[in-house]
Amino acid sequence: MKKKSPIAITDTAYKKIQEIKAQKQIAEEYFLRVGVKSAGCGIASYIIGFDHANEKDEVFELENLKIIIEKMQVMYLAGKSVDYGEANGEIGFIFRDNY
Repeated sequence: MKKKSPIAITDTAYKKIQEIKAQKQIAEEYFLRVGVKSAGCGIASYIIGFDHANEKDEVFELENLKIIIEKMQVMYLAGKSVDYGEANGEIGFIFRDNY
């Protein structure tokens, strides 16, 4: 049974993820990892990349894209959406609240 993803991915971000996967020739056994990384002093940043799933991960499927999130981080990512565009003069993936 497929688990409903706690995050959403915009069409723009989905297309960019597929483009990166094709350009870098990422093998099918790699999933999209989304997570939170501590930057110290109570500050956290979001991470996104390709990785293998392990026993600490939850696996979700969204639009034929397998997403892995560490079980302990699901609650921090629930309700977020991943977009791709410009923010603060930089272009990249953007995590937003309330999808």
